Order: sequence, then C-alpha cells, then structure tokens
Amino acid sequence: SPTAAPPPLGMQWEVNGAEALGVSFSTFRFTLAFLLSVVAGMIFRLIKTPRARHIYAAVSGFALIYYPFGAGVLNAFVPTALAYLTMWRVRQHCGTLTWIIAFGYLLWCHIASASGQAWKEGKMDFTGAQMVLTLKLISLAVCYQDGLKPEQELSPYQQTHKLTKLPTPLETVSYLFSAGNLLAGPFFEVSDYMQWISHEGVWAPEAKGGGASPVLPGLLRLAKGILCAALHLWANGYFPVSYLESAWFPDLNMFQKLWYIYAVALTYRLRYYFAWAVSESALIFSGLCFNGYNEETGKAKWDRCVNTRIRKVEVQTSAARLPADWNIATGNFLRRYVYERLTPKGRKPTLYTMVITQLVSGFWHGIFPGYALFFVSSAFFFNSAKVLYRYERHWSKAAQNNPFWLLIKLLYTELTLQYLGCAFMVLYFRPAIGVWRSVHFFGHLLIAAITIVGMVFPAKRVKAPKADADQVVEGDGGLKEE
Repeated sequence: SPTAAPPPLGMQWEVNGAEALGVSFSTFRFTLAFLLSVVAGMIFRLIKTPRARHIYAAVSGFALIYYPFGAGVLNAFVPTALAYLTMWRVRQHCGTLTWIIAFGYLLWCHIASASGQAWKEGKMDFTGAQMVLTLKLISLAVCYQDGLKPEQELSPYQQTHKLTKLPTPLETVSYLFSAGNLLAGPFFEVSDYMQWISHEGVWAPEAKGGGASPVLPGLLRLAKGILCAALHLWANGYFPVSYLESAWFPDLNMFQKLWYIYAVALTYRLRYYFAWAVSESALIFSGLCFNGYNEETGKAKWDRCVNTRIRKVEVQTSAARLPADWNIATGNFLRRYVYERLTPKGRKPTLYTMVITQLVSGFWHGIFPGYALFFVSSAFFFNSAKVLYRYERHWSKAAQNNPFWLLIKLLYTELTLQYLGCAFMVLYFRPAIGVWRSVHFFGHLLIAAITIVGMVFPAKRVKAPKADADQVVEGDGGLKEE
C-alpha cells in the first residue's frame, strides 16, 4: 500500500512524509532526490576546473540515484562496463554492439522488475533510471563509431556530435550520472556535456555564457514542477487510472466516458510534467541548459534541455508536432538514432520507418502490451496528421487558419491522443481493448478514415521551402513532414 512500512534503514520523518503525501516510501525518496538535484545543480557553478566538475558530477550523481534506489544502482555498471569495453576494443562496431547490450539489458530489467506494473502501483525502482542510462550509452557509443566515418557519410547533426577520441572512464561516468540526471533525464548529447564541463562553445568566457544568471528561469521552472506535483496529488484522488478499468465505466454515456478519459490522462501526465520541470530546473541552475542569446532581444535562452512544452501538448492541432513538445529529449534521440538512421541516404522516411521508431520507443518504456498498442497506434496517428497537412498546403492561409477548422483539428488531436493513451496507462491488452471498445474504437476509426482518404484521393505533392516542409518548427524531437 502507499503507506507501507519502509525498509529498515528508512527514517521516521521519511515515513511520516510519505504518509502525509499519500505516496509510497520509494516515491517519497525519489521526489526528495529530485529536489536535491536542484541543489546539486546550483553547486556546479561553484566548481571551475573540468576534472573537479567531472568528479563532482559522478559522485553527486551516484549519491542522488543511490538514495531512492539503493543497490539497484549497481545495474547501471553492467551495461556501462560492457559498452565501454566495446568502444575500447571494437570501435568500428561499438555503436551496434552497445545497442544490443544496453537495450537488451534494459529489456531484462523491465521483465525482472515488472516495471510498468510497479509504477502503476506507485512504486519506484531503478528501471526508470536505466531507461535514461540506455539512451546515453547508445548515443555515446554511436557517436564514437561515427568518428571513424568520412564526413560525407554523416549528416550535419552527426558531424557536429561525433566523437574523435575515447572519453576516459571518469568522463564517461560523469556524463552518465551527471548530478542526478538519471532520475528522469532529459537526454543530452555527450559532445554538449563535454563542452559545458570544459567551459567551451556557448559556455566559453568569451561567449559570456557563464555570465547569464540562471536564478529566475531556474526558480520559475522549479515552481512549475511543484505546481504540477500539487495538482497531480489533488487530481489523482478524483481521477485515478483504475477508473478506466472499473465495472461502472462501460455503463457511462459517451460524453461521460470521454470526459473521464481526458481527466485521467491529464492527471497522469501531470506527474511527468513535475519530474521534467524539476530536472530542467536543476540543469538550468547548473548552466547546462544555457543555449546562447536570443538575437532579437539579447536575452539568455535556457531551452537546451527542455523536455516538454505543456501548453503545446495540451492545446495542439497537429499530432505530427507532438513529438517536438512531449518528452522532447527522448524524441530527439529516437529521431537522430533510429528514425534518421533507418532512412537510406537520399531517400525519404516512410510509414514503416515511423512504425519501427515507435516500436523501439514502446519497448524502451517496457514490455507490457499497452505500450506496444499505444506506440504502434501513435505511428498511424502521426501519419494521419501528415495526410491532413498535405491537403492543407493547397489551401490559402485564411482557410488553414480558419477558427472552425482549427477547432476540428484540436478536437481530433486531443481526443485521439487521450484515447490512445488509455493503453499506455492500463498496460494490459484486455483492459486496453476494453476501454477502446467502450468508446467504439472512435480514435482508430478516425485515423483509418483519414489514412484511407489520403490513399484513395492523395493530395498533390508540392515542393515547399525547407522551413515549411518540416511540420516541427521548434525542438529536435519531431518527425519530418514530407
């Protein structure tokens, strides 16, 4: 139960705190570690030399992960040691081997801990941190393997982030643990991390990156996270996921079902908004989130490691833009290390590419059928938005921005998103299908209808300017519109 007795080492104040919040002991420690990561980020700015910063990142990161997860943190060192060995001994294949090692070990952790069910019950274990570690290990090894390739074989992004020399063990552990970043991410590239540690690039003294104050943006992001946590704790008492699996839910009318689905999904997302906002706050205070200055206003930008844009998720008119605003850093990883690398050079990505990318995302989250149902369905959902976009490109700007049309797209995007998300939340095949059946599979029917219309009456393709050809205009996590 949420107030079950803690392990023997638990202190009474931790037990009291968990009971007061109505959360499990492990969740209480996890939340406290999150808040402590903000303090750890602040201390980073006081440490100047690269070696000292690496040591501090590794030690503080290990402590922040050990506090909530205990011996579970040892799981991090198995794939890390094996991945580093492949980079040291077989560089030409280290990226491929690390995909197999790190992702395979993550799947084993998901199976061994039944992670999805544990999270559903409010328990926390190291598997979530292992997910972030997996992204970092794979990107590290792939970028090191890219360092062997001729530049003409690499995309501009790959050229920017390739590694030409093997990081030391200290640099590797520093990047992987980096002051609590494993708690919930967000993922960031090792090349950016090394520049930040060494005060290079936008963080160089001559670039004035170290002079921008992180206090106000860091506090605002922290306040946003705490507000989302408070809203989640309040709303979860009224709209728990269990409502979707209750005996009375199928007896509601259609409008009531849609309302409950929306309210439960929003309540569920609030906990992610909390975790990501607090982790972003820690990175802002550390300085890693600094992203140069706005050319027009001259103000510092603190959006390098942003993981979500709440307003654009909650009020979105195009499903194709959702990966650029939700779990942005993971979306960026999937785009750069799966989606683009599955697309042959000189060719356009296909629906098949998107389905495979979403399947990778599904298995990264866990081995429950609900994840696969959600992510495979979302691939077709994103594709349906592209079908609409291809038609819209033949319309006038006035027609594209017609309030009635925007409202239709908003309702389609948001209602279908909440509908598909039911599978993610309930985890199991039968309950997920049960919820979808209770609302007559309306989301899948709409997706299928749009897709079929697009196949039978395809929109005439037009060559659009590069800036317009990409549905995603902000962030790196989105999928290109072709």
